[in-house]
Amino acid sequence: MKAASLKDNVSGFLTYKQSLGYVYESQGQMLSKYADFAMTRTTAAVPVKEVTNEYLSSLAVTPGSLYQAVCVLREFSRYLHARGFHEAYMIPPKTASQPVPEDPYFFTEKEIELFFEQVDTIQPNKSFKGREIVLPALFRMLYCCGMRCIEIRRLLCEDVHTDECYIDVINSKGPKSRRIFISQELADYLADYNKRISNIIPDRIYFFQIRSQACSENFICNNFRRLWLKAFPEFKKTSRPRAYDFRHHFAWANLNRWASDGLDVNVMLPYLMRYMGHKNVSETLYYFHFVPEFFSTYKDMTSDLDDIIPEVPDEE
Repeated sequence: MKAASLKDNVSGFLTYKQSLGYVYESQGQMLSKYADFAMTRTTAAVPVKEVTNEYLSSLAVTPGSLYQAVCVLREFSRYLHARGFHEAYMIPPKTASQPVPEDPYFFTEKEIELFFEQVDTIQPNKSFKGREIVLPALFRMLYCCGMRCIEIRRLLCEDVHTDECYIDVINSKGPKSRRIFISQELADYLADYNKRISNIIPDRIYFFQIRSQACSENFICNNFRRLWLKAFPEFKKTSRPRAYDFRHHFAWANLNRWASDGLDVNVMLPYLMRYMGHKNVSETLYYFHFVPEFFSTYKDMTSDLDDIIPEVPDEE
């Protein structure tokens, strides 16, 4: 019987994680890169100390990637130890510090308006039929629902219930599932989108699909950046905002709105936590320290954006 290779063990680990409900997409890509690197230096079927340290050193200039690599490689070694591969190198604790995230970007009303003006100018493209239909709907869902980009990408057609005005987010971060309710206006818009895109991509699996597969992470990031720079060319020298900042904006805008309406924000926090899929209230509390700084100008920045979701045409 052929001995297992490092790639085989990586594949077995990913299968194990996915059987527990974890998506493990980015982690799988990280492990695949590590395996490609390691297999040019050793024939060992498990992580080796010298090779692993060399790989981690190559990531030193990108603290975020280094931290992610350390986390997933430690988890991989735990899996291998449980299977009897006790020679697998276990990276010591505190090898890499969790990077301090940059402050999230909060959009002004004018920025949102100008961005979606650009979104609605997207023209048909022969290499991606339906692009002018998919992107406007995708970015509106990101803006209106505060979902993670990966949740949008992996959303199945069967999980979007426009008749009942809700979306099921299955096996998201954690892995956990949740149901989020949407406005009738958004539901009508998504129902119209679904009808139009189904004429172009019949029998599709994913709600937002490119040909026969789900949208990639780069697809969302690159298209957001392209459209943003068309609306705001002066932002070329900055790394922000990103598509993910729609999620940050969703949390911040709701907290400000509740405070403006005189609601007890502490009472509302658990609802926001559940809607956004946070593990605990502390994750949602992160946005609290941004509220006082912007609250005095909030009404000027985030009034009702009635024209963001175009009216759905009546049936002829």
